[in-house]
Amino acid sequence: MEDVSVPVLIVGAGPTGLSTALFLAQQQIPYILIEKHPGTAIHPRPIGLGARTMEVFRALGLEERVRKAAEPLSRSRGEIFVETLASANMAQVKRLNLDGKDLETFDQMKEAEKAISPATGCLINQAALEPVLFEAARERGGDLRLQTELVSFEQDETGVTALVVDRKTGVQQRIRVDYLVAADGANSLALRTLAIPTKSFTLSEMHTLAIDFRADLSELVRGHEFILCTIETPEAQGLLMAVNNSDRWLFQMPGNLENGELKAPSVKRCQDLVRKAIGIPDLAVEIMGIRHWKPQERLAERYQVGRVFLAGDAAHVILPTGGVGANLGIQDGQNLAWKLGAVLQGYADSTLLSTYETERRHVAGFAAEQEEATDREKTTDNELQALFGFYASSAVLSNEEGITPDYTELKGQSGSRVPHLWVEYQDRCISTLDITSRHFVLLTGPEGRSWQQAARECAAHFGIELPVYSVGSEGELLASKESWQRVTGLPDHGMLLVRPDGFVAARVSALDEDRGRQLMGILSALHLCPRVHT
Repeated sequence: MEDVSVPVLIVGAGPTGLSTALFLAQQQIPYILIEKHPGTAIHPRPIGLGARTMEVFRALGLEERVRKAAEPLSRSRGEIFVETLASANMAQVKRLNLDGKDLETFDQMKEAEKAISPATGCLINQAALEPVLFEAARERGGDLRLQTELVSFEQDETGVTALVVDRKTGVQQRIRVDYLVAADGANSLALRTLAIPTKSFTLSEMHTLAIDFRADLSELVRGHEFILCTIETPEAQGLLMAVNNSDRWLFQMPGNLENGELKAPSVKRCQDLVRKAIGIPDLAVEIMGIRHWKPQERLAERYQVGRVFLAGDAAHVILPTGGVGANLGIQDGQNLAWKLGAVLQGYADSTLLSTYETERRHVAGFAAEQEEATDREKTTDNELQALFGFYASSAVLSNEEGITPDYTELKGQSGSRVPHLWVEYQDRCISTLDITSRHFVLLTGPEGRSWQQAARECAAHFGIELPVYSVGSEGELLASKESWQRVTGLPDHGMLLVRPDGFVAARVSALDEDRGRQLMGILSALHLCPRVHT
């Protein structure tokens, strides 16, 4: 049994694990990613990627590739309600957004997104998304191992020893790592091994039967593509979900319980149910998969135990409406990866890693509460906060403790995502979000050039790159003088210290005479330390 060592082991090749891998690669941190299945996207499901998640993919240089993969569902609009699909007059069917709002209200929220983000959300099938992320990770040098399963792990003060098995050959291997990221889903081995308690927000005893099938329905839906279709016929009541709005679909309905046990229907029975739901008795139907699942929401009480971190569904299970869980998991990966990178590269104290749980668990809890909220309780501001996130931790310095920003008027508050502004940079039109990725960045106003020397001093002290970008008519980021004030509310000499994940770590309006000392104090308070070369 040959032992290998690497800084990080990622378990799971879903959107969370693959996003973590891509962001570790961006931080130039080697890793091994293992996945027990022979490929990605075992079960197809449509997921709505929010604007913030598309910003995350933009930071990876993958926004356009993701949008291209989303094209089969790009024309889909809302949810419809019919007796059977074939019996409906599709031109007359009323459409609602997925959360029950009419499409006009939904469009208003999308316009609010456009005002504060360079990216817009899109609908994609998970079966289309995961191969894009997998291939990107492979292109960028990732060590990706399919059909490789985590058997067990042990950790000590200096690292984690994981035992994995090649499911094709049965050969076992020990992998020694500094940190382990468990992105292996709701039934995570790490969650069970570490006996981490979980909190349930809702737990329905209703079981759902999901039938993955192929059938050419393109003529029925052409020009009237949908995301979800509620089938109301008594013979096969359920929910038809579009995978590609052509020949791949997912039909969900209540599962059949006998004496408290789930009874799996035969392939023939599933074909019959699909035909009744569609309303075409002789429809050619190929069953691709049959499975049961139970709607639930669950939040792990801890995201970190020693050197092991939970991410994605291993940490939080959210009701699968709109793909909220996938969005959370992808953003978990971005948040954790830069912190692991900072610690492994020796310019941050290991206490920085505790802020991953503080920040991301709060966001997941807030998202779960929003999913449970009634339409009356939901507001555009709350939904935007759930979409973009807001952090309060020791990795954020705030003079406004306890104040949650109004997300309809973002001003670069500490803990919020850096405000979006279109600017000209090296003859290209970019967003202020596009200057963030690997490093901390200083974003200043038109009179903020005095921060340059302070940044150079701190960069030398901590052994990091710390670029400074001034916004104004003569700055590195060309824009009108008024635009800085409009998006940040700061004076022209003010400064935003932006983390590698695009969130504001510190907002400075009042200046010390010694700005180098001022910035040094801020960075030290954010867990940074002089780089230790290992």
